[in-house]
Amino acid sequence: MTAVLTNLFDGVAYGMLLFVLACGLAVTLGLMNFVNLAHGSFAMAGGYVCAVLVNQAGWPFFLGLPLAFVASAMIGALFERSLYRHLYTRGHLDQVLFSIGLVFMSVAAVDYVMGSSRVFIRL
Repeated sequence: MTAVLTNLFDGVAYGMLLFVLACGLAVTLGLMNFVNLAHGSFAMAGGYVCAVLVNQAGWPFFLGLPLAFVASAMIGALFERSLYRHLYTRGHLDQVLFSIGLVFMSVAAVDYVMGSSRVFIRL
């Protein structure tokens, strides 16, 4: 019975995560008319920031989680000010190519720094 409840909880949590990421994609495309496929990379960066704070620095999870949100927002603001701003007037193809390239670079950077194995967060 506990395995069923655990799987149910994990499924609902994963569904909520996918919903939030899909809303981010819908907002950037619908309101800003900007195709940003790299917003998942910012979520990944926040997840790894939280994992490092909790697992390596010894912070409590509920203190590391808001700091991961802030770190992701700061990374996003830095990228918007330096890179994305120049793409607002470009076509959708340029935006897609840039954001896919950013996804590939961020995945390679995280793989280089953190390794390619799963990272679990202690609660």
